[in-house]
Amino acid sequence: MSVIQKAFKAGIWLAAFKAVSQSFSWVATIIVARILVPEDYGLMAMATILTGYVVLFSELGLGAAIIQRGKPTNEELSSLFWLVVCWGCFLSIVCILLSYPTVAIFKEPRILRVTQSAAVLYILGAFLIVPRNILERALRFKAIGFIEAVATMISCSLMIVIAALGGGVWTLIGGLIIQKAVTVILSFFVLSWRPTIHFDFVEIKPFLHFGLNLAGAGTLHYIYMNSDKFFAGRILGSIILGYYSFALQLARIPADKIIVFMNRVSFPVFSRYQGEKREFNKFFLKLVKLVAFISFPLYIGGAFVADQLIPLVLGTKWMPIILPFKFLCISQLIGSVFLTNAVVLNAKGLPHWNLYLATANVLILPASFYIAARHGLIFMAIPWLVIEPVIRLGHTLATLKLMTISISDYLKTFIQPILATCTMLCVLTLVKFGYLNILNLSNNFLKSYVALLIVSGAVSYAGYIMVFSRSTVTGIIRLARGKY
Repeated sequence: MSVIQKAFKAGIWLAAFKAVSQSFSWVATIIVARILVPEDYGLMAMATILTGYVVLFSELGLGAAIIQRGKPTNEELSSLFWLVVCWGCFLSIVCILLSYPTVAIFKEPRILRVTQSAAVLYILGAFLIVPRNILERALRFKAIGFIEAVATMISCSLMIVIAALGGGVWTLIGGLIIQKAVTVILSFFVLSWRPTIHFDFVEIKPFLHFGLNLAGAGTLHYIYMNSDKFFAGRILGSIILGYYSFALQLARIPADKIIVFMNRVSFPVFSRYQGEKREFNKFFLKLVKLVAFISFPLYIGGAFVADQLIPLVLGTKWMPIILPFKFLCISQLIGSVFLTNAVVLNAKGLPHWNLYLATANVLILPASFYIAARHGLIFMAIPWLVIEPVIRLGHTLATLKLMTISISDYLKTFIQPILATCTMLCVLTLVKFGYLNILNLSNNFLKSYVALLIVSGAVSYAGYIMVFSRSTVTGIIRLARGKY
């Protein structure tokens, strides 16, 4: 069985578990969002801005180093395990100390204990880093999917209970802690590997050399990715921040839950093919095309039905997020296509190239978010839509040049996804035009209308693929049969 076939089959299992866990998670998210108020999400965003920055250092990029490196020995893995455990304990203390400046910055004493409780996440996360990446390196995504599904369902169930009991913002931080704890327990239950009482710093120096470049890029990435929430919280307050952060959370669901998952499965494959240029590039273009086929309809369709879907599902209290959500969908669509570049560069042992991208973003985006925050909620989405895609485009051109892939070959991968999406939009527009006065009808009629939009969009998109891009479907089937 080839590496790609093995990864694909394992990825199918992971996808199946993901589908179950994400369905459960989305239902729980909707229930919790209907119980909590926007201010709870704003308080959560404030509480985790500084402490979330610390989490970037908890792994030191060592997880990716375990996967990218040839064959790490048991002694090396044990040394790495004890390093990250000690490091995680140290960062938990840092997290507790950072709670006080966090309260001072936002002038919000209610977030003190919430911020301090995040320290538990660093200790739990430290125990998870080595076992999780051993499983990923071995392409044991079926086991990973099972672990994540069980952890998600347990944490989501308890989040609903906590929210119903009036837990407020503690619902959100509590869910994270429960999920991480269950994941750690199950990972060691599934994995036969156990760390030995062994530590040698010399053994982990090559891992650190690779990982610290990754951690540096992650550090800058975190700064610009969270500078929007920092300035929104400082200038606009917890309620507006709650609206914005939840809109961003919803818009990022396809990228965070599907595209990142695909890149996660593909990273071990890229790492093993890093010395085979033809196969490496071929796999890259196929992956980019598949990402486009998945992300285009989700983001464009999400923006199209947002006016009716958000108040219907979440309630009228969330209506202010509709327009920023639409803008964020378009920006996330562009960003999701470029996410694979980072995976490619890490697999080739060039994480410092991603560091350059993060540096460019951190020099430009925070200032733009500061300006946007002074103009209100809707303007917070503009930098994501206008500035970040331009920077990522430059990063993409450099990546293609490194791989010696022509721009025309790269752009060809988007032709069919774009045409399929345009077909879907035409059908949705016809349906919407046919129900032009639907908003004057009853709520039950509105439910039927939204359902009709979703079904007609999905059918038209799938129909186009089956008629005009059947090679995509047959290619996936061939891959499943080991005929890549």
